[in-house]
Amino acid sequence: MDITIKNWVGVIEVEDFSPLSRGDAAFAAALRNAVVDLSDDDLVKVIVLRARGDFAPFQPAPDPGAAVIFTEWSRNFAGAAALYQSMTFSKKVILTEVAGECAGAGSLLVLSSDLTVAASDARFASPFADHPEANFVLAALTIRLNRAKAWVIRDYGIDAAQADAFGLVNRVVDRDDLSATALGMAASVALMPLDGVVMTKMLQQAVLDASGVGREFDMASFYSAGLLVSHGETHE
Repeated sequence: MDITIKNWVGVIEVEDFSPLSRGDAAFAAALRNAVVDLSDDDLVKVIVLRARGDFAPFQPAPDPGAAVIFTEWSRNFAGAAALYQSMTFSKKVILTEVAGECAGAGSLLVLSSDLTVAASDARFASPFADHPEANFVLAALTIRLNRAKAWVIRDYGIDAAQADAFGLVNRVVDRDDLSATALGMAASVALMPLDGVVMTKMLQQAVLDASGVGREFDMASFYSAGLLVSHGETHE
């Protein structure tokens, strides 16, 4: 994981974000720490998440073990200080830069961010089938309730053009132009004074709290436990 800061923009760059989909707690903790550290840095106004290849290639999502759901799994994936809540309620603007496959937890990163620039070859899989930490309220607020319900029930992929039409992403460009476009958007946001960025995010967070986003995240461990029981019943 490489972290750079330049001109008010902090960039977190990894090979891809698929370790989140396979439940890699160490990767989730490292990414969460990077997001929190940049969120607390007074030289950062925008945080960019970037992959060197496809954003989040498909990985099977294992069920968390019963013994760790309310401890290690919650601490890294679902709890108040875990990755996705730390992104959603960050004091800074978070921008995801998505190319190619965006499966599982990759789509949840997009939902947890403020802005997304997508390559024209991007495809966003539903995060809901295998990831109990996926936040339905965020999806409903982002792409509208009817589309969010269809994404949950039908578990279908959304291509870049559909994601743009749905409001899941802010801009679609050629893959070769992706990083430059994302940095250009980040630079535009960085023109806002630092206190303006923080105040804007605080106002946004008040809306998210009132809409139940935090409560949905808080329930993720119970969803995970229910999923584990359901899968156990299926295998009997």
